[in-house]
This record gives sequence, structure tokens and C-alpha cells, in this order.
Amino acid sequence: MLRKSIIMMVLATAFTMNVSAVQIEVPVGQPPVPGADASIPTNAYENYRHINKVAEQNAEDYSEYIKSHPGNPASGMDKLYRERPGFAKALELANSSQSTVVLIHEGDKNIRLSLPNISFRGDSVESQSGKGPLFAVRSLSAFLMVGPPHGKALNKYAEGEGKYNYPGLQNASWKLMSNSAHIMYTEFTPNDSKTIYGITYGGWVNTEDPYQDKSPEVVMSNYIIPSIESLSGLDTYSRVEHWGNFSYRVPKTANLVSEAVENSQYDVRTYEDTGAKIRVVRTSILGEKRDGTVIKSSILSYLKKYNDLETPTQYAVVWNNGIAGSLIDSYKPNGASYLRHVVKDSVYFYSYRINYDESKTSYTHKQWRDMIEYVGFNDVAQLRKDPQWREDGRYKEKLESGPIFIPWYMEWVKLLNQ
Repeated sequence: MLRKSIIMMVLATAFTMNVSAVQIEVPVGQPPVPGADASIPTNAYENYRHINKVAEQNAEDYSEYIKSHPGNPASGMDKLYRERPGFAKALELANSSQSTVVLIHEGDKNIRLSLPNISFRGDSVESQSGKGPLFAVRSLSAFLMVGPPHGKALNKYAEGEGKYNYPGLQNASWKLMSNSAHIMYTEFTPNDSKTIYGITYGGWVNTEDPYQDKSPEVVMSNYIIPSIESLSGLDTYSRVEHWGNFSYRVPKTANLVSEAVENSQYDVRTYEDTGAKIRVVRTSILGEKRDGTVIKSSILSYLKKYNDLETPTQYAVVWNNGIAGSLIDSYKPNGASYLRHVVKDSVYFYSYRINYDESKTSYTHKQWRDMIEYVGFNDVAQLRKDPQWREDGRYKEKLESGPIFIPWYMEWVKLLNQ
């Protein structure tokens, strides 16, 4: 048992080996960047598995509740809970520990960034500047906006502002409002681009939030800013493939080995590369078929089929140009690993899957994950006209009809887009 525990600890920390600490420098005479913490690894943003004490306690309580309240034997979930001790806890932890990834690759925009927080809903709003849409995503107690510069409205509320230097960025600045809600804004130009971007992250500071208990300025300074990178680097080792309305990336060295129809309903493209097998599966959206792109569905499906409940599997909602998909990342350093990205348009579900062994492939874990996160649709502008919900059923209805969840979020979207 001790040996197994040590192995699991090694796997859990392998995602964020502390190669160096976050170092946000400021020019002479400028104030320090709020929330910057040199004890946090520079690559902490790469870990999509972030579990705080509140989430751990909630998961433990839920597990104990399931054990003490045996349900109807005819229920599939109750049967699963009895057959697989620990499943309830793993499911609850996975539900709390999700990241959000944003990729923008249209027009003159070409960046990605991530944050350690869940996404419940996304909206695309045309910016007042006319320089493209603003992409907004909402968690339970925070929100993120990415797009053209949009920080003017914060001038009248900001309690501090300044400039900073960070690798890969130029002309970088920040503003912070920190009263009942903490709102931090950053503006910058990537080194390899002339496009100026603005990012806002804000919300309440809630140490009891199982999804995110860190203040917005800590998340912005130690996770969002370090994660910002140009997508142009993908072109050095991957290529874009097109399949009707859908586009995705595979390694430049990958070969398409088959196109087939499986079980009379799945169109499948299979690629092979050294140490890796890639499958892109397309199936029609018919009738009331369950939406497999919602992250809870993906988590449940993966845990039931593959996971041994010990592997530190990671989950994220990935937003490509305002359209959301669900990512599963089961990574074992120098071993057999698995990635899956599920997304949809108005006609098909798409499941992009990669099985690879890092000890046999020439690509790193991050490169594989960066490739599978990047997808697109020809009709993206039409697809994102309506809000993109990442919840379904009663919980979605509760959030949608609540007096705070949507109004608070949309008021900030309107205020910043002036």
C-alpha cells in the first residue's frame, strides 16, 4: 500500500514539476502586480487537476452519505457505487476540479490561456470597438472575458494599476478593483503579433468555494498570465485536418491509415504515429440523444469505462472561438496515456481521441494536449449566437432562473463592453 501511495503521489505532482517560480517583473517606479506569488510554479497552469480542502471534504462527505444511504438496487448508479468503492468520491472530486481553457483563432486573433476554475456558461458579445467578439465564460462565483481591449470602464473603479514584464508579452499592464468583488484586468500584445488583447477575471473571494477559493488577482497573476501563449507554435509540429464543417490538428508526422463506418453509426478516421494512435469519431445528433459534450457526462463515462480511480485524471472545458467542448486527460509520465476531446456542431457529435506512450513518441504531454484542444467549425459564428451551457437538467434550470447568477454576470459583460 505504501508503494502504491508513493506512486500515486508522484503521478499527481508530475503535472507541475516546479522548474521555476512565477516571476512577474515590473519596470522601475511601477507598483508590484497584485496577487503575484513567487512560491507558485511557473507552469502551475498546466495542471488541470486542482483540488482544495473544501472540495476534498465535500467529496468525503458525499462518499460517506452514499455508503450510509443504500439506494434502490435497480438504480444503475446505486449499483455502481456498491460495486466500486471510491467511485462516488472520485466523481465528486472530478466535478469540483475542472479547468477552463480558452483558444481564439480567427481573424488576427491567435492565443490560448487557461485558469483553474469550472465553466458553467459561455457567451459571445460583439465588442463596441468593432475589433471582433468578446468571449465570456461564467463559473459559480467568477467570470472571465477575453478579446479586444475592454478595460476603460474599470478606470472609474480601479484602486490600482501598473505595468509589468512577462516572457512572450509586450506592452503589458493591469488594473484592479477590490471591494465587494475583485476584478482584475490585463492588456498586452504577444511578442509575435501586433494584435492587442484584453482579459478580465473577477468574482467574489470565497474561501469556501470548492471550485475556486483563490482571489481573482491570485488566479490572474499566477495562472492566467503565465498560461498566455501564441497558437502559432502549433504549426511547427502539427497540421490542420478538415472534415466537412469540422477542423482539428494532428502531428505533421501522423498518417491517415483508415476511414470506416463502425456499428452502422460512427464515422471513424484513424491516424497512426510513432507511439500513438489517433481516432476521430463522428456521429449524428439524433432525437433526444444525451449531450455527451457536457463535462459531467464525459467524467461519468470515463470513470465508468477506464479509470482505476487512482490515476490523477484531469478534466477541462475547452472553448474554441466561443464553442465549448469537454477534455479528459489521463496522463502517466513515460507511460500509456489517454486524451479525449468531445465537441459538437448542429449536426454531429465529434469525439477526438489520442492513445499515446510518452516513452515512445517524440511529442511531449503538453504538445499532445495542445493539439487535441485545438478544434474549429466553419459556421462558428452561427453556432455561438446562443449562450453555451455546460450544465443540463435541473441544475441548469436553477442557475438560469436564479436572481443572481445570470444578471450579475451579464451586467459586468455590458459594463466592460463600453
